[in-house]
This record gives sequence, C-alpha cells and structure tokens, in this order.
Amino acid sequence: VEFKLDKREDATSSIDRFIRTYPRHPHIDYAHYLKAVINFDRNISLLTRVARVDVSARDLNGPLQSFADFNEVIRRYPNSIYAVDARQRMVYLRNQLAKHEMPIGLYYYSREAWVASANRGKFTLENYPQSQYEGDAVALMAATYTKLGQKALADDARRVLELNQPDHPWLQGDWPNYPWMIRKLNPFAGEKS
Repeated sequence: VEFKLDKREDATSSIDRFIRTYPRHPHIDYAHYLKAVINFDRNISLLTRVARVDVSARDLNGPLQSFADFNEVIRRYPNSIYAVDARQRMVYLRNQLAKHEMPIGLYYYSREAWVASANRGKFTLENYPQSQYEGDAVALMAATYTKLGQKALADDARRVLELNQPDHPWLQGDWPNYPWMIRKLNPFAGEKS
C-alpha cells in the first residue's frame, strides 16, 4: 500500500520488518523483489521519464542498492518467478552504472590525469563486466596508457578491443577528439541549434 502511495521509505521499512518477522513466508521472494523494485524506481520519477533525463548522471545510491537487492533475489531464489525480471533489471542497471563512469574517465583524460583516467576504465571493466560500455572503457585505457608511455599495456588494450569490437571508433583513429563518446553519452551533442 505504501509503495502505491509513493511512500518509498515507509514501504522499504515495512518490507524489511516483514522479512525479519516472516523469513520463511511462502512469498518471501516477492518481498525481496519488491524491495529491489522500490530502490530501482527511487531515482526515476515521472519528470525523469517525460524529460528523458539521463538517470546515470544522477545519484547512484538507489541503483546501487537496487542492483544488490536484485542480486539477493537471484542468489536466494534462483527458481522464483521474479528471478527472470531481476536478471533483466540487473543488466539495465549494470549498463547505467557503467555509463556513469565513462564521462568521469573522459574528464580525467581531458585534464591529463592519466592514472585516474586509466583507473576509471579499469574500474568500469572490473565492476560492470559485460556492460555496453566495455569497449569504451578499453579504448579509454588504451588511449591513456599510450599517453603514459606504457606501450605494452596500450598494445594489450588495443588487442582486446580489436578482438571484441573491431569496428570501435577509437580503432579508426577517432581520438582524442572522441565525439563518438560524447554522442553516445549525450545524443544531442554536436547538433546545431
């Protein structure tokens, strides 16, 4: 009821109480799933949907908690009817979280903070594997390692990118001007008004 009334904190508290009180309830999987959905929707308001605001550029506490909650549903209840939806939402969240990291890495790159830029690419690969932004993270690392003079690391990153995304714009020499990345993160960049 509280969730439908848009009282998310109250709903989460009620669900947590329910989970603690009735840990063996036949529908406890739904309680865990509902908690994850509440956190999933935390940063997505009607205005966000209508205005098409990029959720990845906002506070990530809700998505991070939601990712952990959906993971808990899958871990505890792999055969639940909610596990399939939980997996799909985790894929979406993983892409949003990885998308959040790329502008930060690009910012460090533009400021010539090479180590921070390479670390952001590495962080993206380690924490959000199989996201849509893996190739971009590898390209960022390859470009950054080149700037650092780390030829072996740059060559390794290039080889990984060539094997996994041979048509990636960075391999075509579209760097350091990287408009491909800006367009991917902001589809309106580069448009003339």
